[in-house]
Amino acid sequence: MALHLLWVPSTFCNKERNQPNLTLHKPSQTLTSLSSLFFSNTNSRKHNKNPFVTQYSFPTQQQLEESSAAPVETPADKSRLLAQNVPWTCTNQDIKILFEKYGTVLDVELSMHSKTKNRGLAFVTMGSEEEAITAMTNLEGYDFDGRILKIAYAHPKKKKEIREAPAPVTRFNVFVGNLSWDVTSSDLREFFSSLNDNVVSAEVIYQTTEDRKPSGYGFVSFNSKEEAEAAITAFKGKILKGRPLRIARSRRKLKEEVKAGTAFGGTSSEANEDEAAAE
Repeated sequence: MALHLLWVPSTFCNKERNQPNLTLHKPSQTLTSLSSLFFSNTNSRKHNKNPFVTQYSFPTQQQLEESSAAPVETPADKSRLLAQNVPWTCTNQDIKILFEKYGTVLDVELSMHSKTKNRGLAFVTMGSEEEAITAMTNLEGYDFDGRILKIAYAHPKKKKEIREAPAPVTRFNVFVGNLSWDVTSSDLREFFSSLNDNVVSAEVIYQTTEDRKPSGYGFVSFNSKEEAEAAITAFKGKILKGRPLRIARSRRKLKEEVKAGTAFGGTSSEANEDEAAAE
């Protein structure tokens, strides 16, 4: 049977004070409240056995392996050092004299801003890795003419990827003359594409004057000689916007340039030769 202590009067209370009224509760209600208190504390202890202990999560074996497998960048030459924050007016000889206190200096390279002023960077190659370590240990934080040096291993510069220029692609061009003045490059391409979809490009040539008037001719480019000759046979004398076309195989095999707009370059004399061939 549970003992119910609802209120315990202090033994040191003044006798003259009125005694408090005691109220008895039903045992079932008291038991319910005590049991709920007990089980709630039990549940809380299950979730957190000790609220004053910090919980730590340790990495798994896989995480440790992944972290250890991460590549660490190391200098290719541990005898080559980088000195930062060097005085702007110091020379190669000044750097050499400073580093020679700790070993043999094979080479000093100053990064120059101008003929008389450096960028505050110097690359120093020592005689061995041991000498480089000695120099780095002694000169790190060294006050050199009022500037605090920072010494570290010099990492090699990353080589720039040399991208090979794309090989020029040979195009076979067809000269198209007697064009109407309102024919555009899109019109020319659409007209020749009605035979097949092998048209690579089409361009109407304009004069180089300020008003950019059309010259009355253009070029249509194909990938092969056979495609170009088939277009000449099919479109020679055809009517485009009210004018019969004069078509001939261009005397030039154009090698398409990387820059846009140069595929149909050429001199006016070359265009005249194509014009004559089309007649």
